[in-house]
Amino acid sequence: MKICQVISSNIPIKPTGERGWGATELIMDEYCKGLRKLGHEVHLKYLNEVQPNEYDIVHIHVANLCIEAAKRGIEYIYSTHDHHSYYYGKDSFNYKQQLEAMKKSIFSFAPAEYVVDYFDETDKLFYLSHGVDTSYYLPKYKMNITEHKLLICANNGVAGIDGADRKGFRFGIEAAKELNLPITIVGADANTRFFKAQPDLLEYERLTIIDTNPTEAEKLKIFQDHTIFLHPSNLEYGHPNLTLLESISCCMPVVGTYKGRTNLAGMYIMNEISTAEVIKGINLVSNIYTKLVTEMTEKREQYDWSHVCKHIEKNYFAIKQFQNFNSETIREKYKNVYNNTQIKK
Repeated sequence: MKICQVISSNIPIKPTGERGWGATELIMDEYCKGLRKLGHEVHLKYLNEVQPNEYDIVHIHVANLCIEAAKRGIEYIYSTHDHHSYYYGKDSFNYKQQLEAMKKSIFSFAPAEYVVDYFDETDKLFYLSHGVDTSYYLPKYKMNITEHKLLICANNGVAGIDGADRKGFRFGIEAAKELNLPITIVGADANTRFFKAQPDLLEYERLTIIDTNPTEAEKLKIFQDHTIFLHPSNLEYGHPNLTLLESISCCMPVVGTYKGRTNLAGMYIMNEISTAEVIKGINLVSNIYTKLVTEMTEKREQYDWSHVCKHIEKNYFAIKQFQNFNSETIREKYKNVYNNTQIKK
C-alpha cells in the first residue's frame, strides 16, 4: 500500500535516540518504521502536500487537519491524541472538534479504552494501544539492591495551568520523603514552570529534577539507572501511555494509575491517587521485586511496536477490501475485521 502519515506540528521527527519530547511525533515515526518493515511505501507529508486519491491510506493525527482534509475531499484515518477533549468535557470546543474529525473519518483510533467509551456519539472510534521499541528500551538488571531509586518521567500541568499536578509529582515526592528514598523527575520546561508554582516540593533534599528535555538516548540511561517507576497520574489519554511501556520494556516495576482492561506486566495499579497509596505500592513492589522483574522479562516483547503496526496494517487492508464504506452493512463488516485482528497480550 501507498501510505501517508500527515505531519502534525513543527516538532521534527528524529531517529530513535535523538528524539526529545513530542509523543505524537514519536508515534508517527514508529508507524512509519513498522509499516515500511511490512513492505509498504510510507511518506511523511504536510497536509497541503497531499492530493485527493494520491494515497491508499492517509493517516492524520490532529483534529483540525482532519476537518481540512474532509473539505478538500481527502478520505482519512484519524488517531486522536488530545486529552483536553476529556478534560474540558463534552460541551467544549475540543470535544466537538474531535468528534467532528472522527465522524468525517473512514474510522478513528484512540489509545485508551475509556476514550472510546467517552466518545459514545460515534461508532467510528476503536482502541489501538501504544507500543514501545523493545530493541532499544533494554533492561539493565540490578543485583543486590540496597536502596530503591524512584523515577517519574512526565511533563506536568494541564490546559495552560502550570501548577496543575496532572502527573502526581506531589504524591511521588511525598512518598519518597516518607520512605527516605531518592526520586528523580524527568521532563521538559513545563516542569520548570510547575515547580515554580509548587516551590515547597523542592525542599526535599533527595529530589533530582532533569527538565532539559532529554533525548531518548539520555532517557534510556536514566531508566536503566532507576529501579521503580511512579505514575500517579490523574489524566492520561493513553492507557498504557508511552512511559509505562518504556518502563516495562526496561523491566522496571511500576506503581501507578491505569484504566486499561489488559493487565500490564510488573505494575501495581493504585486504588486511589494519594501519597499513602504510592507508599503502599512502593512497599509491595519492593517485597516482590525479583518476581516482577522476571514477569516483565518474559512479557516485555509483547508490547513492541511491531505488533501495533501489524494491527494497523490489517485495519488498513479492511478499507481496501470494502467499497461504499459508509453504508451500515459495510461498517459492520469492517467492525468484524477489526474485532478479529485486535492485538492479543
